[in-house]
Amino acid sequence: MIDRAAQKAGKTFSGVAGFAMQDASLQESMGPVCDRTKENLVSTDNGIIMARHRLMRAAKALAEKGTTPPGIDPDHHKIRSCSVVLAPELAFKDAAKEALKARPGVAQTTV
Repeated sequence: MIDRAAQKAGKTFSGVAGFAMQDASLQESMGPVCDRTKENLVSTDNGIIMARHRLMRAAKALAEKGTTPPGIDPDHHKIRSCSVVLAPELAFKDAAKEALKARPGVAQTTV
């Protein structure tokens, strides 16, 4: 269901309409988990290295001490993605702050 014509015309990079569908298409098409034990990461992969260390620490803490991993608490789920258009002079973190909060019964902010 990729729109190759829209990709070719430059209307969309992925060919999948909408952010949510783009995210879902990547999550569902990732394929099997790969063996990364022989991987050669370098300094530019620092973000990946840090994420993997954090995941390993959380998994070990859960297995060894029963510590709840970060992000499990429902209060952490009250942030969401949104699409907004802001004036160039406004700082994103301030101007989009309210749009990023999830509130029961309030529709997600979008353009």
